Amino acid sequence: MRLNLSIIALVAASFAAAIPLNKNKIYNPYFVCKPDDTKCINKQIDRCSNDYIACVRKNVARGRCNFIRKQCKDISKYYPVTESEESTEDEITEKYSVQNTFEPTKDNVKIIGRANYQDGYLWFGLTDSGIEYSFNGRTTTINVTADATAYSEDMPARIIIYADGNVYIDTVITQKITDFTVDFNRPGKHIVRFLKVSEAERGSIRINEISSDAKVIKPTAEEKLKIEFIGDSITCAYGVDGSLGEIFSTRTEDGTKSYAFKTAQKFHADYSIVAYSGFSILSCISFDGGRTPDSAVPPIYDRLGFSFGPNEFDDGVFQLQENKWDQQQFIPDLVVINLGTNDHTYFETIDPSKVPSETEAFIEAYENFLAKIRSLYPKTRILCTLGMMGQEVFPQIEEAVQNYTTKTGDELVKTFKLSVQNEEKNGLGIDGHPNTQSQIDATKELVGAIEDLFGWKSDPKVNIEL
Repeated sequence: MRLNLSIIALVAASFAAAIPLNKNKIYNPYFVCKPDDTKCINKQIDRCSNDYIACVRKNVARGRCNFIRKQCKDISKYYPVTESEESTEDEITEKYSVQNTFEPTKDNVKIIGRANYQDGYLWFGLTDSGIEYSFNGRTTTINVTADATAYSEDMPARIIIYADGNVYIDTVITQKITDFTVDFNRPGKHIVRFLKVSEAERGSIRINEISSDAKVIKPTAEEKLKIEFIGDSITCAYGVDGSLGEIFSTRTEDGTKSYAFKTAQKFHADYSIVAYSGFSILSCISFDGGRTPDSAVPPIYDRLGFSFGPNEFDDGVFQLQENKWDQQQFIPDLVVINLGTNDHTYFETIDPSKVPSETEAFIEAYENFLAKIRSLYPKTRILCTLGMMGQEVFPQIEEAVQNYTTKTGDELVKTFKLSVQNEEKNGLGIDGHPNTQSQIDATKELVGAIEDLFGWKSDPKVNIEL
């Protein structure tokens, strides 16, 4: 459903008009005012408007929302505006009812994470990617198309929308095209942030356009610091809203509860999250005694994302991993690498006689990845970490960093070992992954390490607790 006109436009003609109690015999709950009670009339206009927009926002059946819309139209249908009221009506209509449309480009919105604007839409899939913008008005609508996976029953894309810093919508996409409407109680300057908080492996979305009663929308300002997080399911906050023994669904995945998102919050940093469940430096779990193809991050690090299935839209079948990402669009001050947990699983599932040589291959691959990142970002600090679901390969990570820094003299690469999640105190998320409290614990450790190693200062006023 497209909300092209604010409901206020439908009822503006009745502003200050009399609403009779006896001419309309069809039941209408908004016909409750005396003919000369302007205050009451205006209150019912606002009430009808809010009820209609709330109906649209909740994705209630189209027929029910249209019924409310008709009731609102009836207010103006039966009662014309007097000549003396026309200027007031024009002012209201101009201010609140005209819906302007905007393209989701960097001129209009702040792009969060990796996203490509192409063919009239903004396409993305990675955890916590999205947009943020400000506008001076009351209402705004973001029109989104999901690929076939992202609106599936089993693995729908999870969306969180913030209105002036507060969660306004937390939902999953259930249809191909969705309008997400944010309606504020009062017109004024507002900020809207739209995030896809589930991971790219389970689908992608496109933002087609943004509409608003504002004349312009503007990208919010960039933060002074930028952090890129590279990781696996831990960084995606896989199963963070579930418990051990439950079956994973993207409904239980919320990247805003990840240590990565929370660390960026503490430093007021812009972020980019490049993370894929099950991925590694060298290989994830072995199914045939050898390395598992297409399970390592370094080969696809320069890509827009990665999805298991094709990203199927009405205009064709696409693949995130076939689209190159321009890494100069986001130059981080710090890169945090949290990979190696799935490599340990790989070592455990191959013939023990292969482990020594594959461990050496892991160290070499890690060194090469550091060199690749350094070639892209000559002045960026790099922090190599591991530990939330096991610390077994951390010594090899330390060796890789030591080898790299010895060869290059690079003093901006550091290591930090995270504590293993406290199962006894916190419990576990789905498939043994960190739950929200364990992600918070890791955030505190990582923030402290960044302060100690690089001299950054976090904001003690930012609350990352539950």
